[in-house]
Amino acid sequence: MAVGEAGSVSGKMYSLTEVKKHNTEEDCWIIVHGKVYNVTEFLDEHPGGFDIILTNTGKDATEDFEEIGHSNAAKDLLSKYIVGDFEGGDVSHLNKPSISAVRAKQTTSSGNPALKLLQVLLPLLVILAAIFVPKYLL
Repeated sequence: MAVGEAGSVSGKMYSLTEVKKHNTEEDCWIIVHGKVYNVTEFLDEHPGGFDIILTNTGKDATEDFEEIGHSNAAKDLLSKYIVGDFEGGDVSHLNKPSISAVRAKQTTSSGNPALKLLQVLLPLLVILAAIFVPKYLL
């Protein structure tokens, strides 16, 4: 298999059904950012333990891979295990809201003046109660 310029194996496309067949410790494939990797040989070497990879075997592990915050060296090492492209492409962006959606949510939730007032007054009232209740009522 020849590795192409973009780091993928030329002409090899795998469906989710095909990747799901490789879901054991003896045959472990994962999908990360639209690429399919056979990480079977890496299981014992993985610094976080093999079980974390096995929980993602046979499926798209992009979210977990990124959530952990792998180093650039780890990302480079992953390219060693590529077997092809996922025919569904990189679907990781579908799980995350767009920047514009996040900003829209922030402006609508932070625009309510009563909510802002409550966010300031409630902690203040709790602090005052903690000071004065034991002093004057007990």
